[in-house]
Amino acid sequence: MNLDWTGLILGSQSPGVIWAEIFSNLLRMAEQSSSPVALHDATVAPDRLLTEAAWELWEDFPEHAVKTSTVLQEYSTKGSSRAVLILDALSLRELPILLGGAQTRNIQPIQIRVTGSECPSTTDQFARALGLPSRSALINNGKPGTFKLFGADCYTDVVSLPFADCTVPSTPNVVMWHGWLDDLIHLHKKNPDQIASIASDTLQGDGFWSFVNKLRQGRKLVITSDHGYAVSKRFSSEVEDLDAIAILRKTFGASRNKSMSEPWQERFMPPIVMTVNGQHVVMGQKKWKVQGAFPDVCHGGMSLMEVAVPYMELPAI
Repeated sequence: MNLDWTGLILGSQSPGVIWAEIFSNLLRMAEQSSSPVALHDATVAPDRLLTEAAWELWEDFPEHAVKTSTVLQEYSTKGSSRAVLILDALSLRELPILLGGAQTRNIQPIQIRVTGSECPSTTDQFARALGLPSRSALINNGKPGTFKLFGADCYTDVVSLPFADCTVPSTPNVVMWHGWLDDLIHLHKKNPDQIASIASDTLQGDGFWSFVNKLRQGRKLVITSDHGYAVSKRFSSEVEDLDAIAILRKTFGASRNKSMSEPWQERFMPPIVMTVNGQHVVMGQKKWKVQGAFPDVCHGGMSLMEVAVPYMELPAI
């Protein structure tokens, strides 16, 4: 796709309009993507523009980009008999696989769009946006009264079982949070090629779609995510300045975000770090040398593949 990223990102439109257009372009890119690598490569130009020339748009992101948490709350107020499946760490790389699996089974989505993570792009920040202290608060229907989906009138659970083994209760409203993909990244520490292969097999497999259809029994279903993930081994920028590397190592180690213990004092230009929600957060496709190497797959920072996630609504059966 020949997209005018410069005209869009450096244009004079309002931050909300720009982020809406960025998400629309990312959706078209993902739908037409030939591979996860090709999709990442297509994000290099807009990520660099955002970080090197229009970093104020990252600072505008928390207030002006359409968040997944907000769209889910709106969805949950539009009637009963609805389900939500949050696939932890699902990124735009997996959208073509999901669409292919649905097409193979003659399932026509009601809606497909791109929505945004919280800032930083972490599970805990997304959980807090939904009125939870953490993801684990949903386990075995243990949700607190502060849960913002369905006015807490729903069954909830957090699972990591094989999809074919997951059960769904008969209650009208259901929220399931599945940790499969995030587990591949953090627990099993798979490399990007392994993740791509496993994701393709899993999301096209009968076990996953059997679970999807259990959720769709008498219910509309939204499949979405708390955040995406970055493949840092393909990042377009590596910090080279020795003083900057020392500061980033001390503050972040090999992470993309860190709780704020004191105000950020460093004056990098262009900026590398923004502070929001009590966290220092790294902007853009940037990494630095650390002992033991920077992880190949990560999230928590502000790059397009970390903050943009699929949002797909399927009809009831």
